[in-house]
Amino acid sequence: MHPSALETGRQFFETYWREDCHNILDIGSRDVNGTLRAVKPEGAAYLGVDLTPGPGVELVLQDPHRLPFDDASFDVVVSTSCLEHDPLFWLTFAEMARVVKPGGLIYINAPSNGNYHGYPFDHWRFYPDAGLALARWSERVGTPVALIESFIGKRVGADPWADNVMVFARQPFAHPLPEPLLCDRLPGATNLRRGEAEALDRFQALPEDLRDLKQAQARSKALQEQLEASQAREAALSAELAALQAEQTASEADGGAASLAGDGG
Repeated sequence: MHPSALETGRQFFETYWREDCHNILDIGSRDVNGTLRAVKPEGAAYLGVDLTPGPGVELVLQDPHRLPFDDASFDVVVSTSCLEHDPLFWLTFAEMARVVKPGGLIYINAPSNGNYHGYPFDHWRFYPDAGLALARWSERVGTPVALIESFIGKRVGADPWADNVMVFARQPFAHPLPEPLLCDRLPGATNLRRGEAEALDRFQALPEDLRDLKQAQARSKALQEQLEASQAREAALSAELAALQAEQTASEADGGAASLAGDGG
C-alpha cells in the first residue's frame, strides 16, 4: 500500500465512522507495505480476508468471489489497492454489497493510473465513472448501494499512484452525510462526484502524471525555443563581429597602402 492510500483511508475513517459502527471487513487485507488496520477507529473490530496467508490476514478465502459471511454482517467494508488485481472485481463488489449492513458503508481505493504491478496479476484501472457503474451493478444483483462520493486523489511526492476513491452506502441509508465530504478534505483531488451527479467537479481529462508530462513537454519546448533563439542571436552577433573584423582588416590594409604610396613619392 502506497502512502497516499494509507492517508486517504485514515481520513475516510475519520470522516465517516459513526457511533453505531462496530466492525470492519477488509477485502485484500494482506499487509504489503501497509494496511488500513493501522488507522482503524479505536475499538473497532477488524477482520482481514485475502487469497493467501500473511500479516493482516485472519481468513484465507477458498472462493475469491464468495465471502463466507451472512448477509448484512458488517458496518463497514473496505478494500484498498486490491481490485486492480481481481480478474472479476464486479463479483467481489457484489459480495461486499451483500455482507455490509443496510445503512453501512463500502470504501474502495483503486488506482486510476500507474505502472504494471502484478500480485500476481494487474488487470484493471478505474476511471472517474467507475462508481456509477458499480452502483448500477449492485442494483442489478439485488443488493443496491448508492454512490455517496468519488474522486481521483492527488499523487504524493514521487509516488506514481493517483487513486480512484469511491464511497458507497448500502440502501436504505438514513444517516446524515458528513460535512465536509472526504473529497473536500483532500487538497488537489480532481474529478469529484458528489452523489450520483452526472457532472464532475474539478474535471480533468488527463491523469495527473500525463498532465505533469504535458507540462514538462511544454517547458522543454519553451526552453528549446529559447535555446534556438539564443543560438540565432549568437550566430547574428558572430556574423556582425566577423563583418566588423573584415572591415577593420580592410581599413588597416588601405591605410598601409596609402602610407607606402606616400613614402614612394
